[in-house]
Amino acid sequence: MATRRLRLVAPGGDRVTVGLPAAAPVSHVVAGVRFVGGSYGTGFQIGARGYHDFACTYVAPAETRERLVVHGREVVVAEARDGQSSVATLIGAYHELMTVFAGPAPRRARLLDLFGALRIEDHVDGMTVVPRAETLLDPMNEHFVVVVQDHGSLSIPAPRQAAALLPRHAGARTRHGEVWKAGYDGDSARSFVLGCPAGVAEVHLADTPAKTERERLDWLDGIDIAWDRR
Repeated sequence: MATRRLRLVAPGGDRVTVGLPAAAPVSHVVAGVRFVGGSYGTGFQIGARGYHDFACTYVAPAETRERLVVHGREVVVAEARDGQSSVATLIGAYHELMTVFAGPAPRRARLLDLFGALRIEDHVDGMTVVPRAETLLDPMNEHFVVVVQDHGSLSIPAPRQAAALLPRHAGARTRHGEVWKAGYDGDSARSFVLGCPAGVAEVHLADTPAKTERERLDWLDGIDIAWDRR
């Protein structure tokens, strides 16, 4: 079975290679990171260019309320039409860095401080986002979400969060590791923990008529996750 390899750059700069059966098209790849320090705790999502517009059109319909500049990059602030949430997104050359708020977005000064506390580098192969040294902030966790059309999705945590997901008993063998059923929300038949020698993923099978269950399980069997910590 032919394999495609996604070579992704995590927000902190580490790299992960995701091996997938080549016949299954990847529809979305999003990275996430959360920083904490003192009373500060904020999560960010990183997607390809167009991520902000997609979210504000299809996920939570929102209207642009403000635009500002941080580190020479535009930050777009949008508020959901129902007033229940808002987003602020820094637009890079290749990727976009988004954070979500409950209710209206904070004032301009708070947004400037929020994005100004980060050192952001955007390249074609990924965006890295780390706190500036003087902020005393630390990354609490980081992960990727990879969505594969008609097959399912992978949530791939960084190595230091991955160990907590692995059961102590042996799982069923796959081509590249082993797998366990994971009973989330009563859906244990469709959720799995996949362990590979250099990475872990939570895999959720799709529920669409386009593929059979056997095809999805064969897809799961061919997944390989490998982190390369720099």
